[in-house]
Amino acid sequence: MVNARGEDVTAAYLRGGREAVAICKRLNIRKAYLKERSPSCGATFVTVDGKLTRGMGVAAAMLTKAGVRIISVR
Repeated sequence: MVNARGEDVTAAYLRGGREAVAICKRLNIRKAYLKERSPSCGATFVTVDGKLTRGMGVAAAMLTKAGVRIISVR
């Protein structure tokens, strides 16, 4: 992923997703309320290059794979 300044922020997104999963596992969290349209948290739609796109954000995908139920918030 590249931000508006052209910087590759992929590692930061992956690190954030892994940390969210670790926290959920450590605290036995089974559901998370995440902001829809976020490139990290979107569960149905994400914003990529300023455009709304169908898909799942990085953290949302990692949490879903870990068994955490995602609830979208606008």
